[in-house]
Amino acid sequence: MNTLAGDWWESGSWWQFVITIAVGIAVGVLAAWATLRASNPKRQLNWWVRSNTPLMSVPGTSEESELAVTFFGAPLTSPRIIELVIANSGRRDITAAMFHGAQPIRFDFGVPVCTILDATTAPAGSVRPMFDTAGWVVVRNDGSGDSWVDVVPSLLSRGQEVVMTVLVEGEEKPVKLASFPLVDVTPVSDSPGERSRALAEAIGRMPIYLGPFRIR
Repeated sequence: MNTLAGDWWESGSWWQFVITIAVGIAVGVLAAWATLRASNPKRQLNWWVRSNTPLMSVPGTSEESELAVTFFGAPLTSPRIIELVIANSGRRDITAAMFHGAQPIRFDFGVPVCTILDATTAPAGSVRPMFDTAGWVVVRNDGSGDSWVDVVPSLLSRGQEVVMTVLVEGEEKPVKLASFPLVDVTPVSDSPGERSRALAEAIGRMPIYLGPFRIR
């Protein structure tokens, strides 16, 4: 009896049967995953601050400087240039129709926004989105003013990257995503490259076990 059980367990037909079942299950899972992915395409919008640079900071000089910055004749005491990057890193285009209720994406800079100095888009041929801000008027003498910039409903193509250069008045503050009305789109406050590097570093720190062996 033991001999028959051993022959059955060790026979090649048994293992072939097991492998066939395993492959069938794997193919079924992959097919279901592919169908789910096709019916629910991942859309993701990354945003991050590339630079936040004071215009009046001149190393080695006193607080009193001959350098002056004005905006429509009004002096700015703490002007800064901020580069904000918006990138569609998902697998599908983000269309204007995906902005729920035609509401814009709003970024809050924490300090009064004077104006958008420049806005570029890549790759070549992609449509630059439209922006809106109440900061086109002169910042009031008391330093108050609207601190937001809106990205109005626009097409953001897959792989498109937009760089917005903004002039603000005030000390350095973190830029926040104040409103994100996009449907079925995940916002990520980091660059795609930074997330990939962080994941690679985390995986690199994980020990790998191979039986009695351990590899770091």
